[in-house]
Amino acid sequence: MEKKSGRRNAAATRAAILAAARLEFSQRSYDRVGVRDIAARAGVNPALVNRYFGSKPRLFAAAYAGGFRLQELLQGERSRLGERLARHVMRRRGPNDEAPLMLLFHSATSEAALPMIRTALASRLITPLAMWLGGRDAKQRAALIASHLLGLATLSVVLRVTALRQSHTEAIVRHVAPILQRYIDG
Repeated sequence: MEKKSGRRNAAATRAAILAAARLEFSQRSYDRVGVRDIAARAGVNPALVNRYFGSKPRLFAAAYAGGFRLQELLQGERSRLGERLARHVMRRRGPNDEAPLMLLFHSATSEAALPMIRTALASRLITPLAMWLGGRDAKQRAALIASHLLGLATLSVVLRVTALRQSHTEAIVRHVAPILQRYIDG
């Protein structure tokens, strides 16, 4: 880690640990990743992981929660949100963009990680989306939107299903956006 004036740059160290955690958890399950693995990838002493995040579970929660960018997607016309959401799932990704989905994929079967994943999905995606949606059955509609998006992302990004390649983005958006929009409109 770089130092400023002889002292460690706390923000850079924290960011490096978080980035390392995202990569580690996106490549192996929660149960197989240790604090030492994360520290080694970040190039820091393992004690710093606990200093900045308190524990492996808190670091995992921070790594997963950082993948949600719902507020950005809610900007714009309500009538086009289904299209924005579908297009967001189908956009080109780099390794950092795929990390939250791969983290979910690798760790959803972990007894320790599952409650943290549920909490992050509820607090960072479903509940805020339900509040934005409003109206009848908003929470259920938000959960249905999340299920469609996660399913599409899993098949296109994780499993790389041929029919869902990015070269088919416009057709996929054309099919998926109206379904999402139906949930949005209630």
